[in-house]
Amino acid sequence: MTPNTLSLKAGSVVVFEGLDKAGKSTQLARMKQAIDADGATFAHMPSAFSDFTARLHRVLEDAPPTSPLARQLAHLACHSEAMPSLVNIVHTGALVLDRWWWSTLAYGWYGQGEIALGIDQHTFRTLIDGIWAPIRADVVFLFLHAYAADGNNADGVADGYNKIADQSPVTVVRVPSMTEDEVHEFLVAELKRLGLAGS
Repeated sequence: MTPNTLSLKAGSVVVFEGLDKAGKSTQLARMKQAIDADGATFAHMPSAFSDFTARLHRVLEDAPPTSPLARQLAHLACHSEAMPSLVNIVHTGALVLDRWWWSTLAYGWYGQGEIALGIDQHTFRTLIDGIWAPIRADVVFLFLHAYAADGNNADGVADGYNKIADQSPVTVVRVPSMTEDEVHEFLVAELKRLGLAGS
């Protein structure tokens, strides 16, 4: 496929979610080469677009708080800060998200649990839902086959992703374990099958 020959449907939201080291970044880079940049915006969550979110994300990567709850609340602060920009993008074009609220729940809850967070799941989920209510995904590409070990992929995270996906009202496509080229072609084919992209 030649670069930038794929157009995403205006108003569509495409999400890349899943485990660390499962190929999301590689496939997002491939998608950036394939998708017409004039009609689509790519956003990494939680770093997003602003100086605040980028700086806070660097702090979370380099010197995270010792409290699991504080770390998740910092992520959600970035999400809240980015939300007006994300909504505006969806009103004018397509949005491709590198992580959605599923990461917060999968890593923050299923990877930590009530004992570590100190709040119950309902409270945590209510906060997440309140922040992300303005954005609905058209498809979530779920990457659950990690190609290398990663300390963030704690016990329970993959199972958490599966539970979230099984309960989700949005379209979920679990990405099979294949070569890089095969995964790329699979993703493009799925976007076309769902009516979210055309050449």
